[in-house]
Amino acid sequence: MPIPYPMQTFGSYPLGLALTHKLLHDRFGFDFGEPYHLDVDHRIRTTMEIDRAVYEAYGKIGLGFQEPFPRASIEPFGHRFMPAMYGYATGYAPDADPWGKSRVLTPEEIASLEPWTVERLERSGPVRTVLSQIERLKECYELYRVPEKEFNPHYRAMSSLQNLGSVINTAFSVQGEELFVHYITEPETVRTLFDNITQLMLLCFDYFPRVDGWPLENLFIGNCTVAMISPAQYAAFNEPCDRRLMDYARAIGARFMVHQDSNANPHLENYASLEYLHALDLGQDTDFEKLARLFPKAEVNCILFPSWIESHSMDEIRGELLRLMALGRRFPAFSFTLLEVDTQLGGDLLFEFHETFRQCARG
Repeated sequence: MPIPYPMQTFGSYPLGLALTHKLLHDRFGFDFGEPYHLDVDHRIRTTMEIDRAVYEAYGKIGLGFQEPFPRASIEPFGHRFMPAMYGYATGYAPDADPWGKSRVLTPEEIASLEPWTVERLERSGPVRTVLSQIERLKECYELYRVPEKEFNPHYRAMSSLQNLGSVINTAFSVQGEELFVHYITEPETVRTLFDNITQLMLLCFDYFPRVDGWPLENLFIGNCTVAMISPAQYAAFNEPCDRRLMDYARAIGARFMVHQDSNANPHLENYASLEYLHALDLGQDTDFEKLARLFPKAEVNCILFPSWIESHSMDEIRGELLRLMALGRRFPAFSFTLLEVDTQLGGDLLFEFHETFRQCARG
């Protein structure tokens, strides 16, 4: 997960920015290898150094902290916690997010997956690692371990609740491209795997907030990989699992949110069937006019693509931002995020974009 900073609001439009590990490594020399993720004290010290360096370089556009403070996301596996629960080894690099090393489960292994229980959850190696880190935070950083306003919905700061992704994201990590073959050739294998992953997600959503002592207010699922299946496949395989997660959010009084960091147009009608849906976090090439017709009461975030900024003139960017902002007025709340500020974008272009966004938002 890139290093995020607080949302900045210009006029009616918040903008969230995050810097990639690649940028922070290439420009400032920070190392995001195994110690950064597995040693809480090292990660907090390093993140404070990052926040100071980012402030010196980008403070004029609201990034970094002049007086850094301890903050951490307890993600020793990055966003690969769920694959780790299915036996995937985690790889680390000095300039990248952690990744899950390939291990494809066979249909026979999927058929023999054990049901998830609290006892099995607590015995698992990844959960023991997470719990040891949250205990260290409680012991040494309790003053800072408060349920602050989140910088983005992908994680809860100073919390042991992992980014659980979604059912299909984890299944794709576990199965790779074989998953999409199984949609056609072994549908019951897909359903068995999805059911097991959903069961694990529901257990985590219940278990980790109890450990933290913080009620879960937002239940966030990352449906990135939904872009790789058809609407009919989503309705047949994925929607029942997302509905179980939605029903859990409703039962505990939490908001339900869906993320898809791409063009979500083929799946908007399917998402509209999820009647208890409060917010959507979608790629900028989504049809937001259609979205407004389907979700007039939903809060919406538009995910801006670094490649779009890097490949267009500032006049073209200004025109598109103004178009998106005009559409955004049709929702109760409309925000923007640019969460993959990379090495190419992180120079003068970022300052130019930030000023252009500010001008557009303030009229």
